[in-house]
Order: sequence, then C-alpha cells, then structure tokens
Amino acid sequence: MNLTVKIKKGVDSSPALEAYLQKKFSQLEKLVVAIAKTNSAGLSVEIERTTNHHRKGPVYRAVAKLHLAKITLRAEEQADDMYIAIDAAKDTLREEIEKYKDKNIVQ
Repeated sequence: MNLTVKIKKGVDSSPALEAYLQKKFSQLEKLVVAIAKTNSAGLSVEIERTTNHHRKGPVYRAVAKLHLAKITLRAEEQADDMYIAIDAAKDTLREEIEKYKDKNIVQ
C-alpha cells in the first residue's frame, strides 16, 4: 500500500509525524490486501490546522482517502489535537473498509 502524506497550512512536517502516520495506517494494510487482492492500493493522508486564531475546539483536521481499483473510501475527522484527529481518521477509515468488505466481498 502506497502512503502519500500532505501536510497543509499550520502544521510542521517532521520525521516523527511521518513515522507516526506510517505506523498507524500500516495497521490497515491487511484489510486492504484482503479487499483489493493486490498491494497496489493508494492511501493519501492530509493534515491541516483549520484556523490560526482559535486556540480551543477542533482546530486540526485529518483526511484519509483510500484509492482502490473502482472506489475511493474517505474518512475525515477533526479534533483539538493533531494526533487524536489522526487516530480518529484511521478508526473511521477502518470502519469504512470493513463496511465495504462486508457489503461487496462474498466470503
């Protein structure tokens, strides 16, 4: 599974953030391989700070898009901490993958 990371406005890119994203989203690889029957799926993750003048509330947004052969699964989450938003987006994407698998893949 190919992982593409886009760091947008208000977030500093660091090797620690890249490693965290790789660690979190690599957990989904088994599910993706089971659905796609190949390792050619692409995953793009966007991280951004939605506002610069607010200090409280959901100011970080994480969007994860999984590109399969015929469909794109998407998860978007907002939180007051960047890492919480990433974890929530991963969990939401896992739910979307399992929902797609249950609906479309005959066991």
